[in-house]
Amino acid sequence: MSAARATIFDVAAEAGVSVASVSRALRDIPGVRPELRAHIRQIAERLGYVPSAPAASLASRRLGAIGLVFPDLDDPSVDPGLDEDQEGRLYADEVIRGAERAARSHGVALLVAATHQREAAELVRFVSARVDGMVMLSRVLADVEVRALAERVPLVQLAGRSRLRGADVVRVDNERGIEEITRHLLVDHGYADVRFVGGPVRSPDARSRLEAFQRTVRMLGRDDLAEPIARGDFRESSGWSIASTLLERGPVPRALVVGNDQMAVAIVLALRNAGLRVPDDVAVTGFDDTQLARLTYPGLTTVRQPMRDLGRLSVELLIDRIEGRAAPGRMITLPTEVVRRRSCGCTSASWPGELVAPSGAAEPVTSTVGTAMRGAQ
Repeated sequence: MSAARATIFDVAAEAGVSVASVSRALRDIPGVRPELRAHIRQIAERLGYVPSAPAASLASRRLGAIGLVFPDLDDPSVDPGLDEDQEGRLYADEVIRGAERAARSHGVALLVAATHQREAAELVRFVSARVDGMVMLSRVLADVEVRALAERVPLVQLAGRSRLRGADVVRVDNERGIEEITRHLLVDHGYADVRFVGGPVRSPDARSRLEAFQRTVRMLGRDDLAEPIARGDFRESSGWSIASTLLERGPVPRALVVGNDQMAVAIVLALRNAGLRVPDDVAVTGFDDTQLARLTYPGLTTVRQPMRDLGRLSVELLIDRIEGRAAPGRMITLPTEVVRRRSCGCTSASWPGELVAPSGAAEPVTSTVGTAMRGAQ
């Protein structure tokens, strides 16, 4: 009786890898380390494994879809105080718009998934089995899990801080944007007490922005300002809570550099609700330049990052990687731009679309987000 013919499962078991890794290694699909590819081929040759022609043909067919996974930062089921219909175009929304347009131009579908506080690794496994490659925001998985994922599927990471072997990273120049806006407050306006409101500890963007602020104030001889006065989670609700805490402790700093627009807008609204004037009593700046920055009063001075370009470029890089055109571990940094509006103390609306108070109005108009936030208290 002849010995049983070796299968792909035998090769995977012998090599200690997944069946998908064996398939990719034997078909020269990107995403497998050269040394691992050689190891798998040696085992396949030793075991006498030969892929069947029909199976290889079926396996080579692409699914025609790519995945985009991000941590959902504004889930009303988690925070009932937020109303989806009243939110502006937030960071994830803009990234998705750019990614979807690029995917459509390449004739592929975009599968978007958010963790919603669920087990992220399980969600990523589910999505990765249904797409040809993935774009993933940096906070979805731990670094070791990201590296393992990059060995299994073509991958592009958004907002990472370091290069990834076998994957691409697309980020924005957080450092220059924060340096410029911090210098604007300290040097151009001459505010003596400028403090930083940071984002989540696990967020690479939040860490980059804090470190940039610290370097800038130290270069200007203001080491006393380096420590963040508070940290939030990039949601409006945490901005409101931070402002409430600052008001209770008192006195509120003369200027606040806030880690993103959502927290900054909520801080502006909370300060005004307490009777303080922005920017006359407290200047506030944000980061992102979402629609919220233009819909609040006064218009929010902020750092504009090209959110749609992040989505578009990540898909373009992913398509290159899926089709085998990618160089190892590319990292691309997109520029940022300071947008000066009234919340920092600049006396004129320097950007089109800024919301201004009607002539003779006793109380400046506010965005609908302000109503939502006051109702959440």
